Amino acid sequence: MKKNISWITILDLAVYALIIGFVAYGKYQSTVSPQAFARVIREDGYVEYLTALFLLLGSILFAIKAVKAGKVKDKKKVFFNTLASVVFFFGLGEEISWGQRIFSIQSGEYFMQNNYQGETNLHNLEIGGVDLNILIFSQLMFVALISYFIILPILTWKVKFIRKLVIDYGVPIPRLHHIIVLFAVNAFIPLAIHMIKESELHELALTGIMFLILINPAKKIKEISLSDY
Repeated sequence: MKKNISWITILDLAVYALIIGFVAYGKYQSTVSPQAFARVIREDGYVEYLTALFLLLGSILFAIKAVKAGKVKDKKKVFFNTLASVVFFFGLGEEISWGQRIFSIQSGEYFMQNNYQGETNLHNLEIGGVDLNILIFSQLMFVALISYFIILPILTWKVKFIRKLVIDYGVPIPRLHHIIVLFAVNAFIPLAIHMIKESELHELALTGIMFLILINPAKKIKEISLSDY
């Protein structure tokens, strides 16, 4: 019989150490000067590329799950994992401005006029006075994270209908330590650092922990008997 992955793994601890290490280093540099902190979270720096790496790995893992589901003709899992893979790949593209700086590509006229960093990405666009970064990637993202990390786990264990949907679509559920570390780190960052673009550290923590959830989600939910419905 195949053994279950342990509650917390070496990989979990290694990624936590990586995240906490960068946050601690960012905190230290923020006490030195804004310029020192800026070097920690600079464009094309370690934090950005690690975030991009976690997004890439997440996209690949979801794509692999989609392919496996396709082989057994499980349409629901194919749909969810394909969608999740696309979302992670979109996040990767946005994180690195779709390779603009890597390949030295000049931004088009539209992005030069409407993107406040002059980059080829959506999250820094300002349209009609609306900052998409604040509206979509901050406010709506906050709601999505609370829903996924707090509300969904509770509903999964308490509500049979939700549990069945989670099983049918193969939605990975975070373990308790994933939730604790994510919220602890993200609470510490604004309280202790107070620097422009500290959000880069939030993104590293989120993507790193999402990667861990895909590798080691909450133990497999017991299949529900059809007699329950």
